[in-house]
Amino acid sequence: MSRAATLVALLLGVAACGGGDDGADQALPDVTLPPLQGDGPPLELAGLSGPAVVNLWATWCAPCRRELPAFQDVSEQRTDVSFVGVDIGEDPAAAQAFLDELGVTFPQYADEEAELTDALGTAALPVTLIVGDDGRISTTHIGPLSVDDLHAALEDATS
Repeated sequence: MSRAATLVALLLGVAACGGGDDGADQALPDVTLPPLQGDGPPLELAGLSGPAVVNLWATWCAPCRRELPAFQDVSEQRTDVSFVGVDIGEDPAAAQAFLDELGVTFPQYADEEAELTDALGTAALPVTLIVGDDGRISTTHIGPLSVDDLHAALEDATS
């Protein structure tokens, strides 16, 4: 394999697996998402107030499967923070079955057309937006987060 082909493969691998932080002090995208379960009002993301965590995930994403239980744990510990999940590009019934299997109960929304990842300019999952007290994105993290990573990001955003 040529050096150029190796570099392209490496960059595509990083994009597919995620990794990194970015996106400090940005407004939330103006995207409206229906609830995953089909009941309740839609989420107007730009109107979400902080502190909040918005986690973008999919059932096929192995890192998402590993991190969602951590997000559930932290959502139960940090009642001062709103947690929102967004399934990207999938059938809502399959996504709900996946959440039921993992025991995830915080509010979930569907983005069947992947409008949110388009607005954020990323194709990698998982993506986590940490929203500060001012309602702006303080951190955009691409890749999985542990319980400790999530607590640290929330401390930074709410200090």
